[in-house]
Amino acid sequence: MWGLFIFILCAIPGKNLPHYSWADLLSVDKLVHFTLFFILILLLKRAWLFIYKGVSSYNLIAIAIGVIYGGSLELMQSYFYTDRSGSWFDFLANSLGAICGVLFFEKLIDKSGRWKFNLGNK
Repeated sequence: MWGLFIFILCAIPGKNLPHYSWADLLSVDKLVHFTLFFILILLLKRAWLFIYKGVSSYNLIAIAIGVIYGGSLELMQSYFYTDRSGSWFDFLANSLGAICGVLFFEKLIDKSGRWKFNLGNK
C-alpha cells in the first residue's frame, strides 16, 4: 500500500503539486523522497518478519528494491508523466532513504515486528 501511495504521488502532474519557494531553499523535496523510501523499507522488512517467521536479514534485496523502484519512478517521471521530470538528486534521496531504512531497522523494530518505542503508552 505504501509503494502504491509513493507511485500515486510521483504520478501527479507537477502543476498540481504545491510549490513553496522556502521549500526550495531548505530542499524539503529531497527530505520527502528520503522519508518515503525510508518508510517503504521499514514496512517491507517488517512484513518479512511476519511472512518468514522472524527473518529480516534480506538487506541487499531490500536496498535493491528501494533503488530499483526509486529509479523506475524517476524514469517514468522523465518519459511518461505529464508536467514531471526525473531528477538524479531525487533518485539519490530515494536510494539513501532505502539504505537508511535497512541500517536503522533493527534500532526501530524488534525481532517480533513491534516498534521499539511507544509514544502513546507509559
